Amino acid sequence: MLDIFQTFLGAKAGQSQSQTEALVDLLLLGIYSDNLISLAESDFIDQESEQLPWESGISFGGYLQRVIPKVRAVKGNPEKESEFLLDVAARLGDSEAKQRALDELTVLLASDGLVQLEATFVEQVKTALQI
Repeated sequence: MLDIFQTFLGAKAGQSQSQTEALVDLLLLGIYSDNLISLAESDFIDQESEQLPWESGISFGGYLQRVIPKVRAVKGNPEKESEFLLDVAARLGDSEAKQRALDELTVLLASDGLVQLEATFVEQVKTALQI
């Protein structure tokens, strides 16, 4: 899992901080998509929040503290989740960034076994990203 986030956030050629934050938001929503955070997912958040490349006025850990409650609040509410995904899509911007985000999300979700809830979530993301 650590490799996924490092690759995802480390390969930012030409990517804005807003796009990076949108990618993190999408991955976090993906982590919560099956209503179960695996130990590997939890360990990553705990251990790596201060070590990943991050170009913001707040630390990555601080960003997570701010965005995780938002992600939890939209889970289970299809309308709010759809709005959240549309906001992520808008911040990602171009189709290349959207496709990269979808690819990374798919790898992340498969890391603990792609279950039906996660597969359904991937389809929602494809619709929101217009892929």
